[in-house]
Amino acid sequence: MIGILVKIIDIYSLLIVISTIGSWFNFRNNKYFKYAEILFNYIDKLTEPYLKLFKILIPVGAGSIDISPIIGLTLLNFVKRILVGMVFY
Repeated sequence: MIGILVKIIDIYSLLIVISTIGSWFNFRNNKYFKYAEILFNYIDKLTEPYLKLFKILIPVGAGSIDISPIIGLTLLNFVKRILVGMVFY
């Protein structure tokens, strides 16, 4: 059971990384990247509720860097380490 939770955390972490990389590129309203836009919109719908928790804590202003993915990935890694530690102790 814990192994499944660890895999889910790994997959969700990968989705956060993909979402972050996708936000760097302009796939929105671009006819050449229609399928990429659909894919990134779907990934954003999955990851945005979790990342929004950290955006509320640390608001992003004009010209600021959004560090919510870093905080979110760090927290997921911490939870994963706790779960793995439960198995080996």
